[in-house]
Amino acid sequence: MVRRRPFVTTCLLFILLFISSEVYLRYAGFASYPIYDVDAQIKYIPAANQHGSFLNHNAWFFNDRHMGNISNWSAEKHPNILLIGNSIVLGGNPFNHQDKLGPLLEKDLGGRYTVWSAAAGGWSNINEMTYLDRNADVVRNADVVRNADAVILEYMDGGFSAPSDWPGYYVFPDQKPWSLTLYTFRKYVIPRLVHAVASDFGSLPPTGTFDEAQLQRFKTLVANVAKAHKVLIFMYPVAKDLQNKSAWLDATAPILELCKTTMAKCLDIAQEPAWNEKAYGSDGLHPTVNGNKILASVLANAID
Repeated sequence: MVRRRPFVTTCLLFILLFISSEVYLRYAGFASYPIYDVDAQIKYIPAANQHGSFLNHNAWFFNDRHMGNISNWSAEKHPNILLIGNSIVLGGNPFNHQDKLGPLLEKDLGGRYTVWSAAAGGWSNINEMTYLDRNADVVRNADVVRNADAVILEYMDGGFSAPSDWPGYYVFPDQKPWSLTLYTFRKYVIPRLVHAVASDFGSLPPTGTFDEAQLQRFKTLVANVAKAHKVLIFMYPVAKDLQNKSAWLDATAPILELCKTTMAKCLDIAQEPAWNEKAYGSDGLHPTVNGNKILASVLANAID
């Protein structure tokens, strides 16, 4: 009996520590993050009708159309802009709602437009087109594209190579974990132990050659939308693209050609004087808050 006391004491201390960790992490706001819907077509998307405040500071919202907006989508709000992209548009857990691209763009436009933001980290343009297809309902006047006064589409290198697959539970969870301690340890601690990056953004679009069928699908979409709406395609470079200008020109050539043959307008962020390496965070991929402000200002000037 005496020999078992250290073992029992150790077990009780472990249980107490585990419970304390669970309580603390929830109190500190680690549990307040979005979950995702996962399926074979769109691959993954933030679940609809959820909101929270990551670390009790970074507010986030997803409405009834999976958009990063506080209010539900409405066909009656005009004028409006549909902004669609990946983590550059989404912002992710590291940003407070008001510091994300959509709200900043709405602010720069003086509140004259409602900006609806549809995005998921790592999405390629193929995932984005699937989202638009799913949110097209002409009969009920519920088509988000047809009801947009302007459409802003993001393009990054690799955007037409393939749809981005779900990066997994520890990047974009599809349900809340039974243990927040184990989830947090696996998501944030283990990557640092193996010198990897713990991402709250998701990955970038897959790189590779253009899928000509998907590129043609995008061209048809843009040509049709641009007949009745403003369409702006902004081409977003990562830091290495600013240094390798030749590769960036090759990556953007099909998009520039598209804008020559349609009413759509192309905007190369790499060519903007206000945009440089200081606009990126430490990963050289995602903008800082100040970078978001610069990007919002550039987009506002281009669309207004």
